[in-house]
Amino acid sequence: MVEKGAYTPVAKSIIRTVAKSGCSQGKVGAVLKAVAQAAGLSVKGKGPSRRTVQRALMEGGVAARIQLAYEMADADGVTLSSDATSLRGENYEGAHVMINKGTSHKMCILSLASTVSHSSETQLENLKHQISTISDIYRRSPLAQRSAFNFEVHDFIRVWKGGNGNHAADVEKFYRLGAAWKRESSRILLGYDEFHRMEPEKLIDVVRNVLKTNLKEVGGEAEWAKLSDKVFETLAEETKREIELFFWAGCSMHKELNCCKAFDDGMKEFYEEHPELDQPVLLANKDNDATIQLAEDTGESTAAVRRALKVSERGGVKLISLFGALVNNKDNKKGLHDVYENYFRATIGPGVRFPDVSNTRYQSHGRGAARLITYLAEHRTFMQFVKDNKTKCTLNHLEQNIMKGLHCPQTISQMVALVLFSMAVMHPYASHVRGPGTEKLNMLDLGPYHTSVKTHMKRLIEDPSPLFSSDPNSYKTATLDGQPWSDTKAWAACVKLFPDLPHVRPLMLDGLKRALERFEKFTTEFDKGGVIDTSTEAERLAGNMPPTNDNNEGLLGRWRKFSRESSSSTVDHFADIVMFHRNDTQIFIDTHMNSEADHRFLRQEARRIDESGVEKARREELNTHKQRAVDEKRGKDAEKAEKVRKEKEQLAAIGLESNRDHIKKMSDAQLKDQLELHRREGDKEIPLKSHMKNKGRRLEELLAALDRFDTRITAQSTVPLP
Repeated sequence: MVEKGAYTPVAKSIIRTVAKSGCSQGKVGAVLKAVAQAAGLSVKGKGPSRRTVQRALMEGGVAARIQLAYEMADADGVTLSSDATSLRGENYEGAHVMINKGTSHKMCILSLASTVSHSSETQLENLKHQISTISDIYRRSPLAQRSAFNFEVHDFIRVWKGGNGNHAADVEKFYRLGAAWKRESSRILLGYDEFHRMEPEKLIDVVRNVLKTNLKEVGGEAEWAKLSDKVFETLAEETKREIELFFWAGCSMHKELNCCKAFDDGMKEFYEEHPELDQPVLLANKDNDATIQLAEDTGESTAAVRRALKVSERGGVKLISLFGALVNNKDNKKGLHDVYENYFRATIGPGVRFPDVSNTRYQSHGRGAARLITYLAEHRTFMQFVKDNKTKCTLNHLEQNIMKGLHCPQTISQMVALVLFSMAVMHPYASHVRGPGTEKLNMLDLGPYHTSVKTHMKRLIEDPSPLFSSDPNSYKTATLDGQPWSDTKAWAACVKLFPDLPHVRPLMLDGLKRALERFEKFTTEFDKGGVIDTSTEAERLAGNMPPTNDNNEGLLGRWRKFSRESSSSTVDHFADIVMFHRNDTQIFIDTHMNSEADHRFLRQEARRIDESGVEKARREELNTHKQRAVDEKRGKDAEKAEKVRKEKEQLAAIGLESNRDHIKKMSDAQLKDQLELHRREGDKEIPLKSHMKNKGRRLEELLAALDRFDTRITAQSTVPLP
């Protein structure tokens, strides 16, 4: 394992494998020694120390970054996907790249790092920093010296074809900024390419002229920038498109998630539009329920009651969430996890655990609705069992809400509609974009499929009868893929309940209409005539990207788990581990970096990074940013307070005007001042400034405010003294 005082590359490979498998870094040496002794080998010393293990993992991270540079430099195209999460008050960004070469597509982790904020601008700066770091390490490596591939930031720009991510405003803005960065950088690259093509004599003349020219005399930097645009305009249309081609596509599962949310919104709107019907039972929390009950007893409607009614929820999705919180809470110290599983194991069998709605897993609410509908009577009995199992035979407020929901026909109607929608549309859709065998699916090829999803929903809106048929073969026209219902027991339970639930059909129609609207909104990237629709097969191959953002969400989830179990470790350390193994870096080392010079560079670079205090610098950067943000906020607050103080002084000097004839002669600015004075006197009936569009409206509101002021003064003067 040791040669010339250093651990061999094979030994370090074994160390990384053992550490990745979950062994504590401080115990790796003992494990290796025990294995060697079991194999009949003699081992001197205690084996690799904790520091040696850490350095071996860091060397793996260095090699993974060299690998990224090497493979991206040789790619036809690269696409990016990313996501973010907050952990203990800090923001973390995870990113993957799909490296496309011909028909070969390899997904790799690009980075996992903490950032000072989650803004789009910060995301772009982080990407530039990560690419620069990768480029710097690769450029100094022995592999770069003997390789035909260069990798600088502009080389990444050449092959970056776009990306996908969540349908959040900051993500979409990030890709707009990324497209602008690519466009600007591409223009600069055109200038470089033009220089490379010039004869030496001509290039010297150009440089001399530039040195002699005062940039301001020729129009400044804006005019200078136009030169690259002129070069761009001389290019063939095919070349222009290749340079500027930049794809953006969202995440299929976020399309599904928003579609399900819209379906639920549609069902809620059905009851809002039909107040004459019995509403789903209100499932308010304990405090709001007490407030509402008190109002019903006294007959009074206060602001607190109106707020309680506004924030309280009802319906099938709310019931499913409450039941998930009871029997499969994300906090395993709460709830009845084992009680539920033990109770239903004989009835349901394997997979008895209730769907993880507490963590908002994809399709969990649809599967939760299917569970409750399939075993509706059994769940009612279970709640009675929970009650009778207590000393005082009482249910807490959460359990009472669940019991009410399980016996509410309107709530059950919503769950039946959700089950049918999930099985007819969303389950087949999810299976197509992320089910088994979809690992090589290209998001850019899914335009026609998304059109078929919209067509199917329109067909069901026009004729929903297949959804409500008791014919066992109704799935052929009801489901998106024409395959049997994903849960035949749930379908049979729905059919059995139809006669007692007359409003399931209109609920389904309203839900489908809203779901279709939302799905169309979230699939605009595939619109006819758009970048994806007009792309060629070769362009889509070069821009291949995954149909979901699962990789980044999984990476961030693993980081949360790792940081909880290894609280003293760092995000860079975790990134080194996961990048090395996810990107198959060991295979790359064995193939391309197997010389002594390569291994020496890995050792030296890992040592340099370890001694550079990168973690300390990271913490200082985060703290400096937060301090700067606090200082800026304090400055703005002080400016705002000073402005308010001056306004108060100005208004105090003006005073309230009670003469209506004088008021009618006031300027618009004077009217605004008088209205503000009345606001400060406590008049809450004055409209917002944005609602008073002209001087006439302001005069009208001021006269009305003066009437109210006079009424208050009169009322106060007539109050008898004690």
